[in-house]
Amino acid sequence: MRTTKAVSISLPPAELKQAERLAKKTNRSLSGLVREGLRRLQNEQREMDRLADEEVTPAERRIIDARLTKALDEIRKGRTHGPFLTADAMISSMKKELRKRAAAKKAKRAR
Repeated sequence: MRTTKAVSISLPPAELKQAERLAKKTNRSLSGLVREGLRRLQNEQREMDRLADEEVTPAERRIIDARLTKALDEIRKGRTHGPFLTADAMISSMKKELRKRAAAKKAKRAR
C-alpha cells in the first residue's frame, strides 16, 4: 500500500529550472526538495509562534504600537518607496534619496 499521495503543483518555467538545479545540487528529488521546504517553513512558523507567545512588557508594547502608528501614517501620506524588482534597483533608489537629503541639508546650512 502506498504511503504517499501524488499532488500537482504549478511553477513558472524559471522557478521550475531553479528547483531542478537546486534538487540536483542538493542530491534530492523535486518531491524531496518540496518536502524539505515544507519542513523548514513549519519549523520557522513554530519558532515565530513561540516568539509571539513570549511576554511583551506594556512599555515595549507602547513603543511597538507608536512605531506602527507612525509607519502607517507615512504609508497613508504616500511616503513609500518601491516595489523594486531587484536589490540593485533598491540600492540605487536609496543612494539617490541620500544624495537628495544631503543636498537639502547643505542648502539649509548655506542660508
